[in-house]
Amino acid sequence: MTATIAQLRHFIALAESGSFTRGADSTRRSQAAFSRSIAELEGKLGVALIERAGHRNTLTPIGRTVLEHARQVVAQADELHQVVQHHVNGDAGHVRLGLGPTPAALLTRPLLDFARRYPGGMKIRIARASSDQQIQALRERQLDALVMDLRAVPHASGDLVVEKLSEMPTGLVCRAGHPLCQLATVALSDLAAYPMAGTGVSHSVARQAVERFGAMAHPDSFISLGSDDVPELLALTRDSDCVYVGILAPAKPLLASGALVQLPFALAGLESHLAWVQRAARAPNPVLDTIRALVLRTLSQVALVCA
Repeated sequence: MTATIAQLRHFIALAESGSFTRGADSTRRSQAAFSRSIAELEGKLGVALIERAGHRNTLTPIGRTVLEHARQVVAQADELHQVVQHHVNGDAGHVRLGLGPTPAALLTRPLLDFARRYPGGMKIRIARASSDQQIQALRERQLDALVMDLRAVPHASGDLVVEKLSEMPTGLVCRAGHPLCQLATVALSDLAAYPMAGTGVSHSVARQAVERFGAMAHPDSFISLGSDDVPELLALTRDSDCVYVGILAPAKPLLASGALVQLPFALAGLESHLAWVQRAARAPNPVLDTIRALVLRTLSQVALVCA
């Protein structure tokens, strides 16, 4: 016999609360029924999952392994139930998408417009946080997918599926009439006299910048005005002597109008690689697949404009 979803839920509740009493309360079961469910799960698996020592209940080594798998199974069951309910009710569902700074500048409006027009309605929540926080939220199933810098995703992440979407050139831009516009080429030392505005970057990009330009190029010291709000950074660059460093795509309208000018500074090889990130273990979700297709199409169009 195999374990039931209910038994796995009870085991998760016990592991998270550390108490049969609190676990029973959280699952709305009597303590006797809750204890019997845990015992039946151990019997079906043929292993002890809990070490009982007085009032203390700790997981055995195999119990910790079972807990990790139980969380995945229960989460997939919940996702599958949600997809079926959306289909039965004709509801497009609720998508929770984490965006890095530049993806947020490029994708927020298209995503919200798409959700507004989607047949049957769609609820979409866009989350902004650091790369580490977003990856953790994805793993804890608080987010459904991420669009972020590929190099910010941890290596050897077997629990995540990472798909490269687009490659975006980076550069330096300043306002028209800026003193730096008079230079035929711009060196790192020329930039030292002006505030540098940019978003946070991955450790990989920071290392590459230092390898090419020296310690002065490390973002911690190079960028003096840091924010994840790219439109505000570009507006500040347009209205002051600060210099924006980052992906050029969000700056294209201001560059096309002549309000901003790209500086002659070699950043080839430091392009940003945007990626779509999802959990490897998940139930099929056609709504999320539709969102992914929209993101890919939008970024492809942006890349053509920037080419």
